This record gives sequence, C-alpha cells and structure tokens, in this order.
Amino acid sequence: MRGATLVLLTLALVPPAWAQDPAPSPSAPAESAVAPAQAPAEPAPAPAPATDVIGSWNVRRLDFGLVGVETDTRSSKFREYREVPTGPVLPSLRFAGDAPFPYDVSAARVLEDDGQYYARAQPGDFDLVGSYQRIPHRFGNDSRSLLEDVGRGTLAMSDTLQQSFQGRNEAQFALRPQGVNFAFLNSMVSPSLEGEDFFDVKLLRERGQVQLGFKGTGPLDVKMTYFHEKRRGTRGSGTSFGFSNVVETPEPIDYRTQDVGLAAEWAASWGLVRGGLNFNQFTNSIPVQTFDNPFRAVSTTDPSAYQAPGSSSVNGASFARLALPPDNKAITGSLGVVWKFGGRSRLSADATLGQWTQDEAFIPFTTNSAITTPVVATDPAALPTASLDGTIDVFSFSSVLTTRPLDALSLTARVRRYDLENNTPRIRFEQGYVRFDAVWEDIPRISVPYGYTNDQLQATAAWAFGRATVEGGYRFERMDRTFRETEETTQNTIFGSLLLRPADWATFRATVERAGRDFDAYHGAEAEHASYLEPGPATNQPTLRRYDQSKKDTTRVLSQLQLNPGGSVTLALNYVRAKDEYDEVTHGLIDADNEAFGADVDYTPNDRWSVFGFYMRENISTFQRGRQSGSSPSVNPLDDWTAAIDDKVDSFGAGGRVVLVKDRVDLGVNGNYQKVDGNNDLDSPPGGTPDVAFDVPLYDDTKLWTVNAELGWRLLSGLRLAVGGFLEEYEIRDAFSLGLPNYAPGSFFLAGNDGDYRAHVLYARATYTW
Repeated sequence: MRGATLVLLTLALVPPAWAQDPAPSPSAPAESAVAPAQAPAEPAPAPAPATDVIGSWNVRRLDFGLVGVETDTRSSKFREYREVPTGPVLPSLRFAGDAPFPYDVSAARVLEDDGQYYARAQPGDFDLVGSYQRIPHRFGNDSRSLLEDVGRGTLAMSDTLQQSFQGRNEAQFALRPQGVNFAFLNSMVSPSLEGEDFFDVKLLRERGQVQLGFKGTGPLDVKMTYFHEKRRGTRGSGTSFGFSNVVETPEPIDYRTQDVGLAAEWAASWGLVRGGLNFNQFTNSIPVQTFDNPFRAVSTTDPSAYQAPGSSSVNGASFARLALPPDNKAITGSLGVVWKFGGRSRLSADATLGQWTQDEAFIPFTTNSAITTPVVATDPAALPTASLDGTIDVFSFSSVLTTRPLDALSLTARVRRYDLENNTPRIRFEQGYVRFDAVWEDIPRISVPYGYTNDQLQATAAWAFGRATVEGGYRFERMDRTFRETEETTQNTIFGSLLLRPADWATFRATVERAGRDFDAYHGAEAEHASYLEPGPATNQPTLRRYDQSKKDTTRVLSQLQLNPGGSVTLALNYVRAKDEYDEVTHGLIDADNEAFGADVDYTPNDRWSVFGFYMRENISTFQRGRQSGSSPSVNPLDDWTAAIDDKVDSFGAGGRVVLVKDRVDLGVNGNYQKVDGNNDLDSPPGGTPDVAFDVPLYDDTKLWTVNAELGWRLLSGLRLAVGGFLEEYEIRDAFSLGLPNYAPGSFFLAGNDGDYRAHVLYARATYTW
C-alpha cells in the first residue's frame, strides 16, 4: 500500500474547490518515453467531448472571482498537482454554438500552472479539435544542497569549500582513519548546509494536441493528429560516489515528446477496414548531468575508494557524470478489419508493427582522471563502442470473435500476442568497468538486451434466462522471457459471473476467478549471471523466487449489490477480495491479500435537496521471507528474516445540497476523510545474523480530510454569485522519512518539505451566462 495510498491521496488533492464547471476534459495523451529501457510514447489519442457531434445550442459563460489561501507550512503536497492561487482569478470561459458551424471553445484556470484549454469546430465535412493542458508536479519545497545549478545540467559547489572538506578528511585519515566517521563528517558539513538557500524541486508538463478529421458523405473517415509535450524543471535523483557518499541531486528535466499520426477507416455494410501510421520522437535537451563530490576537489583512486569517505579510504572522483534519458524514436503502423457475418456474428482482427531506435553517444567510463590502468578511463575512445545502436521491434496482434447462436446464448473468443524483440547488439566490456567513478574493477561485463513475448487466449460463454445471466470462461496466458530466471511461465484461469435482477429496483453482480501459474524451469542464477562475461558463484539464494515468475495460486472475488427502492434512494454495497498464494516458495513473496468493502448511499426526495454518503474499508497485507547473506548465500535457517506488512485504510465522506430559496439561493456542503494505518512486523530467529524482532508502527501512516462549502445566489437572469471555501489537512507519519535531515550517515538528502499541512481557502465567484 506504500505507493498506491500516496497516489490515491495525491489524486484527492487535485481539483481546487473554486474551479467549478471545468472545461470539457480531452482524453489524456500517453506518457512520453523517458529512458532507453522504456517504450517510446504511444500515439496520443485525440481529445474529444462527450459526443461525436457538438449539437445545436448557444452557450456564453464567464467565471471570475477572488481567492484567499492560508497554509501553516510550505509543504509541496498541498499544491502537488494543482494550482490554488491567491488574489484575483482570471476568467474561465466557455463559448459554444452552431452558427455559422458547430463550435465549442473553453478555458479553465487561465494562465495558471494547471490551466486547461479546449476548442472544437466542425465546418462542413471537417472536424478540428485542439487542446492544451498544463500539469504541475511539485516534489518538495524548501530543499537544500551544497550543489548549485550553474546551467545545462551542471551542479557545482564552491571550490574553496570542496578543497577544505578534502583537506580535513585527509588530515583526519592520516591521524586516525577510524575518526572519519559520521560524527566527524556531520560536524564538518552541517554549518555549510544550514547556510544554503532553500529551493523547490518541481517540474511543469505542457501538453498540446491538434486533430483534423474528415468524414464526407462516403465511407472514408480520415484523421490526422499532432501531439507535443514539454517537461521542464527538476526532480530528486539518487546520484552517488559510493556506498558511503550518496548525494541526492535535483536532476534537470528538459524533455520534448512529439507524435505525428495518420489514421483512416473505410466502412461498408459487411464491416470496416482501418489503419494508421505514427511517428514518435523523444528529445532530451540535457543528455548529461554533472555533479561535484562534496568531499573531493582532486580526483584520486585506490581499491577501497568506492567506500569513501570512511576508515578505509578518503579517495574518489572530484565530480561525476550521469547519462540522462537519451533521444529516441519510434515508428508504428497498424492495420485492422471488422467483419460482420451470419446476422449475429462479428470478427475483428488488428495487427501493429513498430520499431524503436536509440543511438546516442556513450559517455566515458568515468570522470576520474586518476584511473589510467588498464585504460585511460576518461577517454571515450577507451569504450568498446561509441554508441548503443539500439533497436527494438514490437509486434502485436489481437482478435475477437463474438456470436449469438441463440437468443439466450452469447459466445466470445479472444486471442492476443505482444512480442517485444530486443535486437540491440550486446556490448562486451572485456577489461571491466569503473565502480562509482572511484576504482577500476577488473570484472568483464556485457550488456543485456531484455525482451519478452506475451500470449493470451480467452473463451467465454454467457446464458441469459429470466432475470439472471450466467457467464463462465477460461483464460490462458503465457510469458516467454529472455535473460530471466524462467524462459516460460504459464497461467490458467477459470472464472464465472452472475448478474441477477430479482426486482426492477435491485441488481446483484458477482465474479469469481481462480488462477494458477507455473513455470517450465527456474534457473536461479540465470539473470544474475547474464551481465557477466565470466560469471562467478551465485550470490542470490537458490531458493529465492521472483514474485513475477514464481508459482502461485490466485483467487479473485468481486461483488456488488445495487438497490433503488422507491426511486429517491440509491444504495450500493461492494466487496472485493484478491489473494495471491505462493505456496511452494521458500524465500521471496509468500502471500499477498487485498480486501475491500464499501457502501454508497444517495437520497434525493425532490429537486430542493439531496444528501449522499460513502464508506470504504481496505485491508492490504503481504508476507515475505528473506535470508541474510554476504558474498556467498547463507545456508543457515537462523539467518532468515520475515516482514509482515499490513495496511488498513478507512475512507468515508458525506455531503448534500439544499435549495434555500427556489431558483435563487442554494447551499452545498461535502467532506471526506481518509486514514491509512500501516505496520511492518519484522522478525528473525534468535541467534541468527539479523536477530531482530520489532514492529515499525509508523509505516506510511497518513491522514487526509477535506471539508467544502458553497453558498450561491442567482441575482439576475444569467448572473450567479457564490462564496465558499474549503478546509484541508494532511498528515504523514513514516519512520523512514520523518524528520529526514540534509545529511545522514553516508548520504546527502535534499530533504524537501512534502509533509504535513493545514490549508484554509476562501473564494468569491461570479458566473455570467447568456
């Protein structure tokens, strides 16, 4: 729950209360490609309103107002994905009509960092749609670092300070190596850190898209799209000079993603044929990040330098260089057909073929000029090749057959294949590599071009009789992997569903799944050894199983009861259970259990007032077992350790709306609360290497509650005034991040403020419609 809960909490913070009636929401384009190991951006779907045809109406609306905001901290969490301005708010607007042709133009949160803009026009046979959206992401306010951004990806610190730290470390190491410890280093760097200015770690995404469609009176429908996204700013990056010198830095972000697409569809009485072509390009204007070593002004090396600064060494590189996501391209073509036959049968088939390429120049082995044997490691010519010459071919195919041989019987069959073939040549580093820019390691390595193929087959039958529909089916899935512990895993799933309508006002739905996954063979050292030219003894536990490949049994239960007695009351009860059991696993993830149940109620007796409420409880637990080992796997069961993680999440809310004066005055109030209570129970047998037994009760514990209220007056025809506000409070208690300092043993942290806050927002808004 550690990741999912924070996402849910973050999403709950998104919409500011004053931004009522936002612009039509266009479909979100796909994520951009940001790394060579990731797929290039998928072609962005076209933005579109709720219907294909705008319709016939005339709307003219302006919203403008004044907002006041008060917060008790500078936590970035309050404005993480949104803008809550203080002062006058620029007008939001919407103009729509049908003369001389249908059009719809809207803008919300104008000039703000979360602004949304949308326009659509349909002159004749053409359909032109455009959208522009800004998305902020604030990672942490009031961060601190000894390094300063001096431009284009270079983070540097004062040369004088850098030389001073090096001199003091060398003096202490010569006097007594054991004296180079955290207490000594902390006393040295803390005064300088406390004197640094605060800065915010954040970025802004700007996404725009244009789509031009043509559909005449004939069967041909053509669409052309262009998508552009720009990301600029910073985000935290775990850069490092060794095990004892992690230096978190604000990674510079300056990305561009562009996608150009052409799609066409030809419709006929028997079905249709469709196809498309997309070209995608990702560009990083800052391909390399350079950052200074706080403890070294002059580069040096020794066999233990990757552990510096400490009792074993104070050497290392004076600065480091990190390759950031490289430029890459992708081209994708697709072809599909839909065939209707036999009156009540339909067959669809779609195939896609794409190629991803990346050939950016490599950076040298290291920045450490002291490493000259067996190669001059700072010289790019010492590399076995100058660039990656990376190519990945992607093929996908999917087909669906549906038929109704009888009025009550429906049959469906689905087939899908996704093949990612990584044709990037393997690069051999025959002489070794540099560890942490500190020391040459005479350990030959080789690059690993991972790939996989996923096949899925599903057959389903549904039978309707009276007020009930029963459905059952079978699903088969196979994964073939390269350079992983298993070459092939297979999963067989049987499932059944029931839809029951015992009365016109009651509906019950339930689905049950049972699945089992197995593998052909498990080679524990396969992935571990894949990147070594001369693999040594295995270091992973031979009984360890990766959770995505190991044998497991899965049970899923989903159910919902919806009641609408009398028409004014709607009640929904939901229950979900998902359990994964890894019964044959000795070490690794043993089981995972997610359970949720909730209730929603809505009461609307008339058009003058209504109320609603909801509650949900989630129980999420995992249990895993490991064995503490060194360079050789331990065979002693006393070295085992276990972690039982439990999260309990309670979410509830309520609200209502009442018309105080008919057609004139109305009041709306709502609120919600969520509490996450996490616990990590760690244990190991007495006498073993860990020999621990304790709970971590503050394990991502969070609370979030919000209360909103708005009072509105309709003064004149078309003019509405409103005053309102919201109170919001967020609290997080986590043992691993609570009170994080800028310097901890072996690590510099940015330590931005993304924690507790309490915020009060008041606003006044006028809406004029004509």
